[in-house]
Amino acid sequence: MTPPLIHRAALASFLVLIGSCNSAKDSRTGDQVLGVGPVRVAVTAPLDLDGRAWDHAMSVELPPVEPLEFEGLHNVFHLSDQIVSGSEPRGDAALEKLAEMGIRTIVSVDGKMPEVEKAAALGMRYVHIPIQYSDISTNEMLRLAKTFRELEGPFFVHCFHGRHRGPAGAEVGRLVLDSVPRAEAIAEMRQYCGTSKKYEGLYRLIAAGDVPTAEETEAFEYNFASREEVEGVVAAMVILSRAYDNNEIMMEGGWRPDPEHPDLEPLNEATQLLQGFESAASHVDVRTAAQDFRSWWSEGKEESALLVAAIKEILAGDKSAVARADRSFQAVTASCTDCHGEYRNDG
Repeated sequence: MTPPLIHRAALASFLVLIGSCNSAKDSRTGDQVLGVGPVRVAVTAPLDLDGRAWDHAMSVELPPVEPLEFEGLHNVFHLSDQIVSGSEPRGDAALEKLAEMGIRTIVSVDGKMPEVEKAAALGMRYVHIPIQYSDISTNEMLRLAKTFRELEGPFFVHCFHGRHRGPAGAEVGRLVLDSVPRAEAIAEMRQYCGTSKKYEGLYRLIAAGDVPTAEETEAFEYNFASREEVEGVVAAMVILSRAYDNNEIMMEGGWRPDPEHPDLEPLNEATQLLQGFESAASHVDVRTAAQDFRSWWSEGKEESALLVAAIKEILAGDKSAVARADRSFQAVTASCTDCHGEYRNDG
């Protein structure tokens, strides 16, 4: 499949002014690379929004494009010759595919610690800038913009699933490198990547938020950290989001090992879910939060414990425990949905 939007690179090339005339050596080939230094592109003006940015994301109709899917790498979109968006690369084959694509810098906006050494062995650099679902802070925006302007592309930008935070981070790259119109940027989030309407804060930021100038990012001190430590609720969510997906697969299979997912074991996945809730239960972020927030986390912990107990009964031969396991997992889902709706989505 021909990567979508690749033709816009020609337009961007007329807008780019290189901020430094120095050259540097390509880290893999040793060849001289011109144009190292801050990239200066005219970022398009913010939209004057009337209503939700999510709705405005249909004001530009994009040609239909299906995501690319590879082993351990999903929801992949070549948004331009410099910006590729997708899921977390899981496993050696996924990182090898990115290297095959020519990716030079991987930007993770997820909380999980990246596979820095494995990427480096394939000639790729990782930059870790975890962001929230509700918004991108001023500091995070500076780090993202500086990364795109000053490190070597092409860039692969990912979160966990490659649908919400990752596409928002990728569109920062589209703004500062490709001078993409704001309406087109949010159209890519919605029509290509599938960013949910629940994350209006991310849509609104890309549509109408402030983007640092090249001068601002050049003056901003940042060491392009390959790993950014996270803690508290954010760290717990790294565990929970992955455990939740795996438990969903287990439920579809009746809480029995699934031959199509030989690396997943029902009791282990349910235990991981419980441990995610337990790890955050005593943290100050939860203990000092509002009553409803504490209540949803407590419910998640209690129902996860019931899920673990039910799966143990299933493994012992009690078929009636399947219904109890289903109910407990559905109760976890309801608690998460309620909590996200209040605290995560729009911010």
